[in-house]
This record gives sequence, C-alpha cells and structure tokens, in this order.
Amino acid sequence: MTNCIFEPDLNLDQWTQSLLKPLAGERYPLSATIELTERCNLSCRHCFINQAAGDAHIKKAELTTDQWKSILNQMADSGTMFLLITGGEPLLRPDFPEIFVHARQLGMIVSLFTNGTLLSPNLVNLLAGFGLHSIEISLYGATPQTYEKITGVKGSYQRCIHGINLAIERGLRLNLKSVILTLNHHELSQMQALSEKLGMKFRYDSTLWPRVDGDLSPLQYQISSQETISLDINDPSRRAGWEDTAEQFQGQRLRNEMVFTCGAAYRSFNINAYGQMIPCTMVRQPAINLLETPFLAAWKKLGKIRDLKRTKGSECETCHINALCIQCPGWSLAIHNDYETPVAFICTQSKERAKFIFSKKDVFTQETTNEKTV
Repeated sequence: MTNCIFEPDLNLDQWTQSLLKPLAGERYPLSATIELTERCNLSCRHCFINQAAGDAHIKKAELTTDQWKSILNQMADSGTMFLLITGGEPLLRPDFPEIFVHARQLGMIVSLFTNGTLLSPNLVNLLAGFGLHSIEISLYGATPQTYEKITGVKGSYQRCIHGINLAIERGLRLNLKSVILTLNHHELSQMQALSEKLGMKFRYDSTLWPRVDGDLSPLQYQISSQETISLDINDPSRRAGWEDTAEQFQGQRLRNEMVFTCGAAYRSFNINAYGQMIPCTMVRQPAINLLETPFLAAWKKLGKIRDLKRTKGSECETCHINALCIQCPGWSLAIHNDYETPVAFICTQSKERAKFIFSKKDVFTQETTNEKTV
C-alpha cells in the first residue's frame, strides 16, 4: 500500500513510553538523527559542521539517494521509529523530498532541522501532506544586520523569515531556536518577542562546539560563563528546568563509574552524510561504515561504548553536581581526544550554575582539582 502513513492516537510521549516499557532497559535503535549533508548555503561563523554548498569533493562523498533509502529500510526493519533529518542544510539536497517521503512511507515519525531559507510553497505542501511531525528553524538575529553578520550571506534574513511564514501558513508544527553568541546576545529579547508574536515556541543554547575537524575557531564567539549563568538564572523557564533537575538528582554521582550515561548508542544513534553510524551528533567516534557493515551488526558494534568504564580518575567521578553539568564524552573527545578528561570552562561554568541553583550550601561541593585548560 502506498502513502499509508501511520499516526498514533496516543499522546506521543505516552506512546513512546508504551514502546519502551517492554524493552526492560535493553538497548534498542528507536531514535535516529541523519545528516543528509555537511554542506550549507549559509556560512555561519559559529557552526561546527558546515561545508561550502558547492564543494564538489564533499558532494561526491555523500551518500546517494538509493544508499540513503537502503539504510532507511534497514533502520525501519530494525525498529527505528523516530527520525530527525538535519545537516548541514538538508534542504540543499535536491533529493530531500524523495528521502523524506520514503521515510514517512516506512512509518517513521520525522522531524526536520533547517535554516528555513530554502523552504518553498511546494516543499511545505509536501511536508504537510506527508505528515512531518515537527520542524525547527534557526533564527540567528532579530534584525537583518545581526542575522547576516552571523550567516555571512546577504539577503538570508528575509529568506529565513519568508520560510518561517510559509511554514506557519501551511500549519506545520514549527518551533524557532537560536544559538546565543557574542554577535547576537544583545538581540535575545527581540528574538523571544518575535517568536511570541508569531505564536512559536523558542529555545536557545549558549554553548558553542569546536568544528568536527578539530578547528576551535567557533569558540571565539562564545559568551562568557557569567553571561551564560545569567541566562540560566534570569530566564524563569530555564531556571525552573535546572531547579527540577537539581531536585531530581540532588547529591547523586552520575558519572562515578560508566563513561556513557546518556542515550547515545543506547536508544539513539546518528548517521553522518557519508554513511557512518556514530553515537550522537557530538560524539563522532567510533564511526562504523554502513556501506560495509549491515545495520544491526553496526548497532551491536556501536553498543560496545556503553560498556566503557572510567579509568582516568577525573573530578567527574566524585562530583555531586553532574546533573547540572553539560560535560560529556563529546566534549572530552572534541578537546582532549579521549572520552573522559573534563573541559575546564565547562566544569567551572557548571560549578557557578550550581551555586545559584542549589538551595542548600552543603549540597554543593567546593572541592577543586587541577583542571586542564582548553
């Protein structure tokens, strides 16, 4: 049967929990992120992954349409139900509609991350017609001047706003998001107001990552730790989220034994533009070639990282504020080329956050150790 698209009657969160319950804690490839391309039509200063849109060498190395379809077939056969399509800019690929429709016809619940500048009436009609679950568009400024200072492309602000309006007009489930940099920090309240005016949810992050090739240049646009903590404390919803987390995990040492304590390679995985299965967007090793290894064999092989135990004796193993810290194997790998060594500014930032969040002084440990600098 063609174009037979399954939609759950239950609330999606409830339905997800009903799927997980029979697994009884076992690993299962339920959720995937695929990077259709590392190329992008923008040149954002902070981006950790974007390659030039016209890079012929990169384009040639990317998976073909048929290769993506084959991998999606294997994923569906193995039980993958949730799919996030991202990039680079995924809409840069002419075959995006074909890949998206194929995933939907396999029954996957598909979400899309995009900069919105390449959305067209025909494309939003396709997304709506085939039941895109949600779309997130990045908004890097509230004015053309700020937005285009970040993207490096004249006219990109108006194309982004046009894409947002197209998505709204077609009734897509749209959220806006941003990365807060030294270049746009001053327009955060305006971006929030614009999102509210449009009736959109808005989320933002203020932590920048090195490029996947090891280039640290994006970090020059990182706002200070003091500014980051100020955002966490003065934004009621962000503060409430941190307070809830603090209460739930108060005093627990969440990283005292295992290297990986998140969902990477447990219920989720990533596939990069070249067909390699990786643990998550930021943990890019190990990378298992799905053109050489069948999907389930690759999933099993990827799971070996879940058995890694900590051996370096870092401060993370005895820290009581792990839940308020974004330190992770991805950060260690990006900066120190291992899974465990803490990144100094992340550690310092998390301790400052804990001082504000925790209501009882005895919960927060003032222990310090020698920290390596980035």
